[in-house]
Amino acid sequence: MNDDKLTDAFVLVFKTNINTPRQVKSIGVTLDHCPEILKWNVDLADIDRVLRIEATHAHCGPVIELVRRAGYACEELTD
Repeated sequence: MNDDKLTDAFVLVFKTNINTPRQVKSIGVTLDHCPEILKWNVDLADIDRVLRIEATHAHCGPVIELVRRAGYACEELTD
């Protein structure tokens, strides 16, 4: 049996009001300190300013709260 653990990543997608590279950098400080967030990016070219996160869990609530506490609007985008 292989003892190496493979991390299953969950993709979470959010609509935000993050509009500038400076704001992306600002929220990055917050997101980078969250151990449950493996990778993230913000698509400033998308009308919804999509925040895409790869996380260790599928729970959107904590991410939304984290982004809102940083001063930005955030809501889950669903199909």
